[in-house]
Amino acid sequence: MDTLFISDLHLSDRRPDKIELFRQFLNGPARTAKAVYILGDLFENFWVGNDDRTPLAGEVINLLKDCCRHNAQVYIIRGNRDLMLDDGFTTLTGCKLLDDETVVKIDGQATLIMHGDLLCTKDTKYQLFRKFMEAPFIRRLFLSFPYKLRIYLSHGLRPFMKKSSAKKTREIIDVDQAAVKATMTRHKITELIHGHTHKPGFHQFELDGQPARRIVLGDWYADASILVCRAGEKKLIRIQDYLQN
Repeated sequence: MDTLFISDLHLSDRRPDKIELFRQFLNGPARTAKAVYILGDLFENFWVGNDDRTPLAGEVINLLKDCCRHNAQVYIIRGNRDLMLDDGFTTLTGCKLLDDETVVKIDGQATLIMHGDLLCTKDTKYQLFRKFMEAPFIRRLFLSFPYKLRIYLSHGLRPFMKKSSAKKTREIIDVDQAAVKATMTRHKITELIHGHTHKPGFHQFELDGQPARRIVLGDWYADASILVCRAGEKKLIRIQDYLQN
C-alpha cells in the first residue's frame, strides 16, 4: 500500500478543479492508502475555528470524515494558514492532528515531516507573527470572538501578509539550510519532508558526515502534486496522473 503526502492545497471556491481533484483523491486512493499526510495549508483562507460555516469548509470536513470512516489513516500538520486548527478538527473529521515537527516511519525509515514555515528562520517578521498567534492567550482570545469578527480579521490579514511577502527576497522566504540541518540533527534523522516553499524537488546534502535528503512537496495552485511512497521508493507525481493509475 502507498503512503501519500500532500501539502499547500489552498482549496478555494475560485479553483473548483482543485476541489474536484481533492474529492476524487479522498473518495479513491486515499481510502486504501497505508496513510495520508496533509502537511498544512488545506484551505486558501485562514482557518478561523471549528464553527466555520462556509460551504467549502463543510464539504471538505464531510469528505475527510467519510474517508476516515473507511478506515483510512489521515494525518494533518498545521500550516501558516491553519494556525488556529486544534483537536476539535479531529472530532469533526476523524483525522489526527500531529505536532508541528513529527517523526514517522516510512518503509522502516524514520522521517521528519513538517509544514516547512518553521524552517524559514531568516523571515524574522513571520516567525514573530507565528509566535504571537500561537500564544495560548492570543489563541483563546481570537477564538472567543464572534464568528463574523474572526472572518473579518482573517480577511484583513491576507492583503497585509501578501504585501509583506512581496517585499521579501527569495532567500528570506525560503528555508534556511542551517535551520534544516539543526532541526534534522535534533531529531536524529537524515530525511525530511515538508511543503510551504512551493518549490517541489529532492535535495541531497551531507549531514554530520552522512548522506541526507530534503523532499519538498509542491503546491496545488498549478501542477498539483503528490508524494507517493511505495516499496522503498518516493516519487513526486501530478495528482491527475496518480488518480489515473
